[in-house]
Amino acid sequence: MRATDDRYRNERIRLELALRLIGHEARTGTIRYLTDLSDDRIRKLYASYFKHDASPVRRRRGKSPSQITPLVKTRELRLESSAVVALMASCGILDGERRPTRSAPHARLELGQRLCQTHETYLAMVAEPRLSFESLWNLYRNLVGGDELGSHRCRDCQSWYVFDALALAGDACPLCQT
Repeated sequence: MRATDDRYRNERIRLELALRLIGHEARTGTIRYLTDLSDDRIRKLYASYFKHDASPVRRRRGKSPSQITPLVKTRELRLESSAVVALMASCGILDGERRPTRSAPHARLELGQRLCQTHETYLAMVAEPRLSFESLWNLYRNLVGGDELGSHRCRDCQSWYVFDALALAGDACPLCQT
């Protein structure tokens, strides 16, 4: 066996993840960050594998959403966001304190694969999902690096929930709210 037999493994993993992300309607910037592929390569992948399908995948334009309001606007959205955070923890993206498990740049491929796994599990669990893959990406980035979104454990039911950290009135646990 030669040392070069497995030389394309990382490239294959990047391409497979990019195809998976395109299937989840992730934006080009998100795919580029998670896979290190160029914008041109991502567009060519879309044109080759998705553009002429019977039900083509929508390509969203512009920057990824960064505002937290769509994640915590209503009780139902806070419930779904909280469930996604729990799924992220179960997929190994976040630890028990809802911090990232790894932040090294070489871990982006693994992060992308785990985010896809989280999104696929979320879609299988929720009958009418309101959060897109980009919403999950926004939720992750705001929990990890932002000051606007936080998570707490409820004193009554002991579940973790997501809240707007800058809101004047503190958000209550969406499970315990009546």
